[in-house]
Amino acid sequence: MELNLPTIIVAAIVAAILIAIVVVNIRNKKKGKSSCSCGGSCGACPMGESCHKTK
Repeated sequence: MELNLPTIIVAAIVAAILIAIVVVNIRNKKKGKSSCSCGGSCGACPMGESCHKTK
């Protein structure tokens, strides 16, 4: 068990980071915030229509 302890600790840290990322993305989606990295003005971005819904 002692040999696996560092691996278990690292895996727990990575899992916690991934869970935090998912939680933040879910909260942002519920608030209507975009996950687009373009700052809200896609311009020529090919994914602009799917990223920012027209109102």
